[in-house]
Amino acid sequence: MMAGNGTVMKLSSNVPGCALAIEQVFREAGFPKDLSRTLLIGSARVGAVIESPLVRAVTLTGSGAAGRALASKAGSLLKKTVLELEGSDPYLVLEDADLNLAATVCARGRLTNWGRSCIAAKRFIAVYKIHDRFVELFVKHMAAAKMGDPFRQDTEIGPQARHDLRRLGFGTSPGY
Repeated sequence: MMAGNGTVMKLSSNVPGCALAIEQVFREAGFPKDLSRTLLIGSARVGAVIESPLVRAVTLTGSGAAGRALASKAGSLLKKTVLELEGSDPYLVLEDADLNLAATVCARGRLTNWGRSCIAAKRFIAVYKIHDRFVELFVKHMAAAKMGDPFRQDTEIGPQARHDLRRLGFGTSPGY
């Protein structure tokens, strides 16, 4: 965008407000009005957008199924593609770590956007020697997280995007 490349965003259909808020941030930051636009369309219409000669590259953060569909379409058109699918980089907790601090930071990372963010921490790898103590502290921090109204500053776990996601609980993601 800093070089003048425009973007179109098609976020998951269950978060149109987030998509529009991101677009508004770009406008408030002084970017030209049409440099970043939100597409409020269903998944069935994405293929036609990718086919546009104005679209030079596509990227997706989401499920494996969505990644396969997007990669197939973009590949058939020889468009550059970047996919981040169903995973994230791990938090590595080494033997010399301050375990309480590590567990605190990992719990905060997991609770980003109340745990339903594609960038929320999902994988924690603790070396064998400190594993059990780290898990004990991490579980303690997660159990202490306050569920409530997302507009309150003290809320750490807010409502989920859909009822089925709340039933699934933490650490499970059917995709975006």
